[in-house]
Amino acid sequence: MGYEMKKINTLILLSVFMVYGQDECEYPTVGVLDDINEEIYNDDESVNAYSIYSWSSDDLNRILSGNGIPNHEVGTFPNSNNPNTISEQNVSATFTLCPTLVSETGEPAGGPAGAIAYAINSVKFDPATAGRCNDEGECSLAQGQGNWNIEALGHETFDFGDDMNHAHVQPTGEYHYHGMPELLIDFLGGNQGMTLVGWASDGFPVYARYGYTVANDSSSDIISLQPSWRLKNEPDVGRPDTLTALAGGPGQGQNNLNIPIPMGAFTQDFEYIEGLGDLDECNGRIGVTPEFPEGIYYYMVTDDFPFFSRCLKGDFAESGGGGVPDCDDVPPGNPCCGDGVCGGPENEDNCPSDCGTAMAPPDLNSFTLSADSVNTSTEAVTVIYTLSATGLDDYLFNYTIRLILNGGPINGGEIMENTGQFNSGLSTASISGAFVFPIGTTEGQWNARILINDESNNQANFGPSELVEKNLQSYIIVDNTVLGIEQLNTKPLEFAILESYPNPFNPSMTIRFQVPFKAKVNISVFDILGNHIETIMNESVTSGLRSVVWKPNSSDAAGMYFIHLKSANFTDTKKIMFLK
Repeated sequence: MGYEMKKINTLILLSVFMVYGQDECEYPTVGVLDDINEEIYNDDESVNAYSIYSWSSDDLNRILSGNGIPNHEVGTFPNSNNPNTISEQNVSATFTLCPTLVSETGEPAGGPAGAIAYAINSVKFDPATAGRCNDEGECSLAQGQGNWNIEALGHETFDFGDDMNHAHVQPTGEYHYHGMPELLIDFLGGNQGMTLVGWASDGFPVYARYGYTVANDSSSDIISLQPSWRLKNEPDVGRPDTLTALAGGPGQGQNNLNIPIPMGAFTQDFEYIEGLGDLDECNGRIGVTPEFPEGIYYYMVTDDFPFFSRCLKGDFAESGGGGVPDCDDVPPGNPCCGDGVCGGPENEDNCPSDCGTAMAPPDLNSFTLSADSVNTSTEAVTVIYTLSATGLDDYLFNYTIRLILNGGPINGGEIMENTGQFNSGLSTASISGAFVFPIGTTEGQWNARILINDESNNQANFGPSELVEKNLQSYIIVDNTVLGIEQLNTKPLEFAILESYPNPFNPSMTIRFQVPFKAKVNISVFDILGNHIETIMNESVTSGLRSVVWKPNSSDAAGMYFIHLKSANFTDTKKIMFLK
């Protein structure tokens, strides 16, 4: 599978070189996170909607379609300082696959004129605010007038009601990040390694917090990269030091406030000092990354000002995101167009006829896998699938079935894929095929996604949630109790909780542990406050590699939990994340 993926990516890369010319494409980004199609229900009380986003590509561009709904926990909205409710947006944009550095110091970007960057989940990065103050300290948090730009983060004078993700909501219902998207990083599996969280409008990647000590050496230590901006020693001439009146937000209409405005509340309070930190004036640098081992220019989200770039060094459209794709570039069934008229999840109400909604997509009648779980520790396993579908307005044409581990490439996971064609001229048909799980296939929950096309290229896209709604099999578990031949006769030397999967997880997790001798083992689950949630195991087991499955109750809240193993004089604890 790895060879096939590498071969495909090579062919795509060659096609990019053929379009641009190899010498003209210094930083090709083809094949990196350009095959994502996610639909995740977010049951956070401030959301209660599906987060829908897809990333695809053609010969020239990376294509984003989404609804701007976050795929993670958020703060409470509306709140006392942000009276707005999160709602679906029409997010459609293109980004060049061959970004080019065209400016030494960067060109201003973002704000109402367009997006400076989008996160993987189609949520916009927008670090600046519309808040302004004049020289007299008369300020407005929305569409203010004056020379002094109010910052959203890093001070307490002006409160925009941002949450734990350094994000809040516009009056339009647009949830957007001003700084570090903490729970998005958690969702993507980020830790103290480089985590690709999105793409800037000029086509260059965006990473969060961590990078290599030596920019071009992936073997060097991972550190929290530092901006090269600092507070000025003295305020600029004319800067107001006192808030006298506030408008344009909660508490508006207040006068004679006499509240100090400390340094750091305005964008103008900061200055760029070349070489002060790790990054340039646009909060970026050239270096190697896990996705680009040959090196690339990339932007960083940082914990300190500017938090996110306020400028772009590559070529980008004034509208942001490299412009909007033609409806022909957006696969039917996905969020579409972005022409100001239609967008969001495609349906008859929000997309005109040129978005391809006139014809109904095919429907999935049945889907089965011949196994619920497999063990590939000693031999390859063949799993048969059957698929039945109906073309509602046209004849069936082809299908794709994907088994995706841990979110696929977006989470550093893997993909198996089978494609085939229906018999020509059939409006209803059944197809059979097989997946081969090689020896040592990565353990975990492999989720199914099915794409079906008719002859007019109307596409139906069924992810795990849709399969569950249809009462169809949505995943297969790979559970290798013995991980390899060499371990068959190997006796563990100590107690330990091994890496469990999937993590984050929903609806269940397989907890793997090892026991060096026969002993009574207690495995329990605790929440982040230390409350005992459930005892999963409390019995004697023989030595060896063992596993047990934990499925939280429907009443258990999403969030962080701890797996605690106790046996003999040994204890071990591992952190896990439960998603809903």
